[in-house]
Order: sequence, then structure tokens, then C-alpha cells
Amino acid sequence: MRIVIVGGGIIGAALADRLAPAAEVTLVEQDRPGAATSGASYAWLNANDPADARYHSFRVAALDAWRRVAAGFGDPGWCRFAGNSAWAVAEPERDELAGRVARLRDLGYPAEPTTAAGLREVEPSLRPPAGAVVARFPGEGHVHGSAAVEALLGRARDAGARVLTGTAASRLNVRADRVTGVRTATGDDLVADVTICAAGWRSPLLLSTAGAGLPLVDAEAPGSSAPGLTATTTPVPGLVNGVVHSPGLDLRPTPEGGLVLEAADLDAATDLATSRAELDARAAELLDRARAMFPGLTARLDRVRRCVRPLPLDGRPLVGPQRPGLYTVVTHSGITLGPYLADLVAGEILGEAAEPALAPYRPDRPTP
Repeated sequence: MRIVIVGGGIIGAALADRLAPAAEVTLVEQDRPGAATSGASYAWLNANDPADARYHSFRVAALDAWRRVAAGFGDPGWCRFAGNSAWAVAEPERDELAGRVARLRDLGYPAEPTTAAGLREVEPSLRPPAGAVVARFPGEGHVHGSAAVEALLGRARDAGARVLTGTAASRLNVRADRVTGVRTATGDDLVADVTICAAGWRSPLLLSTAGAGLPLVDAEAPGSSAPGLTATTTPVPGLVNGVVHSPGLDLRPTPEGGLVLEAADLDAATDLATSRAELDARAAELLDRARAMFPGLTARLDRVRRCVRPLPLDGRPLVGPQRPGLYTVVTHSGITLGPYLADLVAGEILGEAAEPALAPYRPDRPTP
């Protein structure tokens, strides 16, 4: 079977890794694999939302898939299950955090109310203010997206996959209502029995060339919620072990010992029209907030990135066939879901049988 995958982020890389041992796989990426959304993502591995029990279980299975991936690579530094620490000071955030912990515990998910002193036993540098509601989620983790993509594609290449970089897929080729592959920007036609669209937020443009659509938030609209902002610092080894969510600042470590910084308010203020000067100013604000959390912090900003996320209108994955020969895999939380989706999708494509776990997430379902 000939399979062409469009998109070299975490979804495309996981699919190539999973499919290459059993098929003739070609992956097409217009930039460098892992250089866009996957590389800029905060990349928190979690099933931390209990609102939809079915989707929560789906994400729990995805965490297990990541543990298998990490074990297969010898527990690399780019994937760590060091937990997530969170605290809230003001209302209604205090009640929300305490309630979320209780609901997650009812679902059997590892979630623990704790104290500032208890938190210091696992994160010695963290000092939540007096009176804060504090929680630990010890089964959660984080991934360094670009390194994960590199490792997955390296293994896919070893299994025979071809990876074409710096090559955009300009259109889907269609014959008698069947998608037969893609045409690249260089005018080459790549023939496929199955073409997988894993192009993230850019997927609607590619799919439109075959008359297909996708219910995503418009990333290019002014004020769109799809773009966000992350900043990475120079190394400060040992400052934190895992993911941290605090009022006004979220952070996690990088494999090199730096910090990835993000904040909901600055994220929401970022869109595709945000200038480089504005991005840099917001990143400086992130660093100021980190210095307030860690007095004496000597780290400097190393990289400032706009992260453009593919956001399905209902917040759930978009996975499944859209035309004969065309299969789409696009989702938010692509980092968390990538390897698990790859397992499920490979079962459908290679086994030619519908996967029940994907039934709620088909691209043609009704959406808001």
C-alpha cells in the first residue's frame, strides 16, 4: 500500500512511524519537521479535563501510548512524566481547581490535593502563596515536540519511509471522485492509495482542492483564538521538574534545562497580525513573571514563538475518511493525542476495519 502523509508535525511523524513498517510511506512537509506548531507548543501531556468522561478516557489511553513510545526510545529526555503542579489564589479559580481534583479522582485519575509544604517535596523551588489551593497531578508529563518528531521520523526512515522536506503539497489530485495523491509545489505528483491530511491549521486549504472542508477555527481571522505565544529561556537546570500551572504563568522545563513559558492572557492577545515587536514585548512580560516567581532568576529569553493551533469548533479530534482515498487527522492537543491516534488510524487504514474509539470524532459529524 502506498501512503502519502501531508504534514511533518507530531501527528504526521507518529503516523509515519506507525505505518512505515507495513506500507510504502512518503511524508511531505513544507518546512522542517517539527518546526511549526509541534515545536512551539507548550506540549503538556494530560487528561486533566473531567467534563466529558468519554473524551477523558480517550486522553488517558493517549497518555499510556506516550509511555509506550518513551519506553521504546529508552525513556529519552524529550518525554518526561514528572507530573503537573497547580495552584489557585483567587475565587472562582480556587473552587474550580478543588472541584476539578475531586471530579478527576472520582474518574480514577491521579489527582491529589496537597499543601505548599507537600508541593516542595516534589518541586523544591515552588512557593505558592499562603492560603492557595494546591494540587498535584502526578501522572501527567510534557514533551519537547521538535525532538519527538525527529525521533519518530528517524525510526520511520529506518523502516523505509521517505521524508520530503521543504516541499509543500499544493493540491490533492482527484480522479473520478477518488483522491489519488498530491501535487507538490515543484509540480511533482506523488501517487498514493491513501493520502492522509495531517497539515494542522493549514488543512482546510489543502482539503478544499478536493472539495472537502473541515470545521476548524479560522486561524487567520482577526483576534482568532488559534494563534498563541510561547517563550523559551536559556538554561537554569533543576529549577522545576515538571509542568507548573500558576496564576498568570505556566511553565515547564526543556531537556536542556531552560523553561518554556506561557500565560493564558498573553496567549489570548496574540493572533497572526501580532507584530514581532509585540511578541517580543509579551515574551519579556512572561520572563518578568517568571522572575517574580523565582527571585534571582538569571535566565534570559532564548526563543519567542507564535504557536498556531488547529482548533476544531467543538474542541474534539477530526479523524477519518473524507473522500475515497483521503483520510484526515487534525486535532488540538495533537501532542497528547499523536501516538494514540496513530495507533488507531493505522488499524483502520491497514486493517480496513472501523475503529470504535474513533466513531465520535469523524470529520463529518455535526459541529457548532
